[in-house]
Amino acid sequence: MKQKEALRKEKKEPETDLNGNVIVPRYECVTSHTARRTGITNMYLSHKYTILQMMHVSGHKTQKTFMDYIKLSSEEIADEIAAMSKKENDMW
Repeated sequence: MKQKEALRKEKKEPETDLNGNVIVPRYECVTSHTARRTGITNMYLSHKYTILQMMHVSGHKTQKTFMDYIKLSSEEIADEIAAMSKKENDMW
């Protein structure tokens, strides 16, 4: 709705799909918050930094809040589990 209203103020008719939803380019959907969350997730997935180091960079005070920022797909979670299992098997 906000996109439709903003475009109408500019006297432009919004482009919509067959269901009437406004079509917005992805780059217009990215916010600084989205970029922050992506950056934190990418740091986490790199396995180069400790959680404490990442929290310091991101400015989070609690580990719970920090962990809420990390968004992993099902495939990424499966990869993490597989890597941990491999480490355990290599130790024995």
